[in-house]
Amino acid sequence: MSRVPTFALCLCLAVISPACNASDKDALQTLPDMVKANVLEAQKYPECVRVVNAYVRRTRSWTPADYLVSVSPPLAGGRGFAVLHQDDLADSLGRNERKSFSVELDTTCSKVIEEFQFQ
Repeated sequence: MSRVPTFALCLCLAVISPACNASDKDALQTLPDMVKANVLEAQKYPECVRVVNAYVRRTRSWTPADYLVSVSPPLAGGRGFAVLHQDDLADSLGRNERKSFSVELDTTCSKVIEEFQFQ
């Protein structure tokens, strides 16, 4: 699967951490309606998003303003989440190397069990 369809899928499923600030909410207005609807869905999984945020901070040293967390289909029987870097969101044509990636958490959302790079 090429980068563009994979990235588009993640955007369609995107959800943001419920701990977002006002500027994140303003940026959300530029995303498709389906994405905005899924932002509200993220509030149902704050513990999962907290685990993803801790993983991103530990492995990439990104701040929460650098990326969005979105749900994605699980690949290994756990719970799937995509980490969408703001640079990738701004570069919709994919001219630069992608920073975004996907992680799979265990079913209880207590830890990341695997990381997958977008292809």
